[in-house]
Amino acid sequence: MPFLPVSSYHSPIHLGGHFQTIYPSFFQKAPEADYQREKLPLEDGDYLYLDWARCADTPADELLIVCHGLCGHTRRHYCLSMVHAFREIGVDCLAWNYRGTGQVDNQTLHITSNNSTGDLHQVIQAAIQRGYRNIYLVGFSMGANIIFLYLGRECDIVPSQVKGAVGVCGPIDSATSIQKTHKALFGVYEKHFIRKLKQRAAAIGRNFPGLDLSATMKAKTFQDFDNAFTAPLMGFANAEEYYTASSSFPYLERIRVPALLINPVNDPLLTPNCFPVQKAEKNPCLYLEIPQDGGHCGFLTAKGKEWWPADRARQFIQTVVRGKDAAPSP
Repeated sequence: MPFLPVSSYHSPIHLGGHFQTIYPSFFQKAPEADYQREKLPLEDGDYLYLDWARCADTPADELLIVCHGLCGHTRRHYCLSMVHAFREIGVDCLAWNYRGTGQVDNQTLHITSNNSTGDLHQVIQAAIQRGYRNIYLVGFSMGANIIFLYLGRECDIVPSQVKGAVGVCGPIDSATSIQKTHKALFGVYEKHFIRKLKQRAAAIGRNFPGLDLSATMKAKTFQDFDNAFTAPLMGFANAEEYYTASSSFPYLERIRVPALLINPVNDPLLTPNCFPVQKAEKNPCLYLEIPQDGGHCGFLTAKGKEWWPADRARQFIQTVVRGKDAAPSP
């Protein structure tokens, strides 16, 4: 049964979801990766920065593609942890920086959003063109939702080279997760993200002097910001239409490759629809693991141990997708 009622994750400290979210964000570290950066042209004239971490000079047969979270980038500890975990088993890694993250100087009035399955598809196509025949996807928060939206909504165009995926703390029901974030910890999370999003909107505005950012800079909530900035840039009438289109929840039944969603009970940003037990029970490809602890992409891990999500993702790919015995955790 793809619903996994018992998780192997156990937090060494039980201080609630907020602590388990905030503390690792500032203090969890991972060794740097020797990335090789590539500028990938996109169909609409823009581009992405791809950061490659290969195991050898000659490309391997297998590749892990890492999708970061909102306001993240490829050097966040969670991306680096995944890269190191998969390189240990001989899998090349590719972490990509989203449009509008500050890592990419936008050439078009377009950003990578929760709805941007097209950007992910172009990254996958670039990997296939380089000879990779077995591709795995891993994503965090927004990156997890993009992956599951891609595998479900776009299932008819997902290449056969994509063999499996893991999503960590995926807000797969965008509208309700936005409302939960608005209320969580007196709005601290929302204020943190809005400040960063405004900075990035301002950077885009410098490249496009005709862009009116007056309403964007007055935004106090995600809904304000998405009504003023995200929705118009992405071709939606308003934030509600954008949230409806970008939620992967309605498409989970359509996923056709093994895909593990890891959403903790105490994640302060997730709502009931982000724990799709019934959908996992009906779809043999949808695996759902619900740890009691973890926070939002936190997962406190004892000193000297490998970060649990990296170990769990590698284990899932090895045992379920590859069908091989998993290597023991360090």
